[in-house]
Amino acid sequence: MAPSGDLPDELPPGTRLGARYVVHKLVGSGGMSQVYLAEHESIARKVAIKVLHREPSRQPRVVLRFQQEARAASTVQHENVVEVTDFGQTDDGRPFMVMEYLDGEDLGETLIREAPLSWVRARPMLLQILAALQAAHDQGLVHRDIKPENVFRISRMGSDDFVKVIDFGIAKVLARDPVPGRRSLTLTGHALGTPAYMAPEQCVGDPVDARTDLYAVGVLAYQMLTGRTPFEGKRSDVMRAQVYEPVPPMASIDPDIDPEIDGVVLRALEKLPGERYATAFEFADALFQDLDLESSTLLPGLRRLFMRRRRRG
Repeated sequence: MAPSGDLPDELPPGTRLGARYVVHKLVGSGGMSQVYLAEHESIARKVAIKVLHREPSRQPRVVLRFQQEARAASTVQHENVVEVTDFGQTDDGRPFMVMEYLDGEDLGETLIREAPLSWVRARPMLLQILAALQAAHDQGLVHRDIKPENVFRISRMGSDDFVKVIDFGIAKVLARDPVPGRRSLTLTGHALGTPAYMAPEQCVGDPVDARTDLYAVGVLAYQMLTGRTPFEGKRSDVMRAQVYEPVPPMASIDPDIDPEIDGVVLRALEKLPGERYATAFEFADALFQDLDLESSTLLPGLRRLFMRRRRRG
């Protein structure tokens, strides 16, 4: 059990965490954790600090999964993955992780306000997500919870649509674990994830791999371009549909969607993993077809990035 301590549930401005960080303000809160804007005192650098709530901090398995999130994200060193730089405990025993501070909004907020998005705008964001996932998959990690709320938009490289993949909280460590001694925290037979973005194999608790994440990117592309996910409703109904029902073509929602784009997205949404793209690289190749490199400031750099990583691979 965590020590009781005297810290309030919401850390007040000025609270010191570890020997280096000073809390400025609460910027977000969820069922399991809070996120604070803080500062690395020695170098005056803004950081985000994610702190587990008091009750989850008393559950060893939750704490272990929180540690896995920090390790997983810190393993994937990529410009489109949030950087995790430190890990520690508050004075009353609540674990915290220190991340780069992102000034922007998650893609979910963007879609609520602006969906559907144009293909010209959606494609560079999808390519960045795939670049981040390829880097994670190269490290033997499957994210398993790609959704708009876990894609964060910031302004960088001349674009307001530079994205960072966040929240590796339920990441699956594959058998070829690159970090000695790291445990997989997956519960066999349990479906972890967000139903609207879960692949069929994930819904039924079967083994997952990189193609599971690519299904979620397919759902995300579908939502960005149509304003809705393929299946909506109660959790159980959506999971059943993911397994058994065909995905309606995007053209059934918006007849103006290019059939070739529809086909690219629908391949990512195949029920059987073997019929989807095998890798994020392959999915990206399909997105790069007929590409006007002048349509986004990010696209030339993304193309060079994928080509360089492919040569190294």
